[in-house]
Amino acid sequence: MMDTVDGTSKTRWDERREIVKIIIAIGCIFDTNGVDVHFLNRRDNHTIKDQTQADQLFTVYPRGYTPLVSALKRIFQLSVAQGKSDKKLLLFIATDGCPTDEEGVPNSVEFEDIMRNKRQWKYTYVSFLLCTDDPECVDYLSRFDRTMMNVDVTDDFKTEREKIRRYQGANFSFSKGDYIVKALVGAIDKEIDIINEPTNRTNNSDS
Repeated sequence: MMDTVDGTSKTRWDERREIVKIIIAIGCIFDTNGVDVHFLNRRDNHTIKDQTQADQLFTVYPRGYTPLVSALKRIFQLSVAQGKSDKKLLLFIATDGCPTDEEGVPNSVEFEDIMRNKRQWKYTYVSFLLCTDDPECVDYLSRFDRTMMNVDVTDDFKTEREKIRRYQGANFSFSKGDYIVKALVGAIDKEIDIINEPTNRTNNSDS
């Protein structure tokens, strides 16, 4: 799911777009049915089955607000998100801002309720791919990472590497390939999830 929002710097948007395209390409390899892509501020959704289709999606520059609540309500009603499928749902949310409604009014409380109480975490893994340096937004979503099961937050490559080296040592090896792995499976693999945190912790707030 891609957030198309005004105010994203070109550099951050370009990096996030490329990471999302890589994730889509890898997803198509492991699931021949394709990868579903939802844009928050576009009416159309897409099932992508090859890289060419993915390239065509990202020719439009970001615009609009961040209506994550309405999008997640739809997605969390899917059979795969409710444990009614032989698969589980791995959801990537690429965003540059805190959640709002369709008119731009902040609704962080409702969004947290959706994530905490409406998401069936045993079947739904959520990876946030940040495209912002807004401290309020980063702190808000990072708290989800620390307190919710099967949730991970990944910043841009430079920021993520700095955080990891702060806790793992200045010479800790963290390549672009490692970054892609972190973005892909951080919500699934707890050891990878906590690599950018000061101490090991266990998510225990979801029931």
